[in-house]
Amino acid sequence: MTAFLAELGKQLVTRWTATLMVPGALFAGAVVLAQILGHRHAVDRRVLESWLDTIAADPTGGRNATLLIAAAGFLLGAAAAGLLAGAVGLLVEWSWGLTGSAPVLRWLAGSRRRRWAAADAEVAEAERALLADPADPATRDRTRRAIARRAAIGLVAAERPTWIGDRLHAVDVRVHHSYAIDLATVWPRLWLVLPEAVRGEVTAVQDRCASAARLTGWGLLYVLLGALWWPALVVGMVALFTARYRARLAVGVYTELVEAAVDIYGRRLATQLGLPGQGRLTAETGAEISAIVRKDDVVRQLRPLSPAGSPPPADADAVAQLTDMSRRT
Repeated sequence: MTAFLAELGKQLVTRWTATLMVPGALFAGAVVLAQILGHRHAVDRRVLESWLDTIAADPTGGRNATLLIAAAGFLLGAAAAGLLAGAVGLLVEWSWGLTGSAPVLRWLAGSRRRRWAAADAEVAEAERALLADPADPATRDRTRRAIARRAAIGLVAAERPTWIGDRLHAVDVRVHHSYAIDLATVWPRLWLVLPEAVRGEVTAVQDRCASAARLTGWGLLYVLLGALWWPALVVGMVALFTARYRARLAVGVYTELVEAAVDIYGRRLATQLGLPGQGRLTAETGAEISAIVRKDDVVRQLRPLSPAGSPPPADADAVAQLTDMSRRT
């Protein structure tokens, strides 16, 4: 156990250093350069060399206590920057699930909805032309391009303010449409029956999503630092564009893995829950899985059994209301 804890501590320190401390040290160095150079001498190497010569010639520069204090301050600043970037990353991940109820988000969601509707109309028109002349290669290419443009906006009708939000939402819609499964409720149970290798793949992609969100945090910090030193603004903008690309790529892979897990291991979950049947997962079985996981049978438990063992008659409207309430919760 001691060896295991020691190795775990080593791994945690290594991971913390790689994800927070090293980028934090780079940011702390950028803060120092911003204070020394500013906008006027942003890329003037001579000013930096002059400052380094001044530090070397300063009698206090050789004192160990001064050096230790400066190093400690630098490391603390780097750690603080890393924690702040991580917090911003968590905020970015939270924003991916926003539904667009706020005014600005509602406008973004409406814009995406209109773009998707226009692309969907183009697909419908291309499909009608293809049905009229299925042998025309130009019509087939037009249909493929129209479908690709619509899929680039969203796999299902756009409802969220961002592409990532719609991509995550599309998994719920597609799984429910195919299997009648309430994915948000069923996923924790499905996770327990997934093989270790599959869970490792999903976890690795989740880490890439978190890393992309954290890179967004670093980009925002550098953009703010750009108010003092304009090269930091350039670095921040590059980081933000890179984070956007990496986040979309990672979320796309993550959603594909989640959907594939339902396709391949949904039947295994049904078996673990005691549902009969063989072959592919059907909507009927998926609806039963969702009902079991949501505890929809609580309606039957709310009605006590009669002495004969059968439930007493109940008002049909009341039972329907209880069923609807249990499904919503």
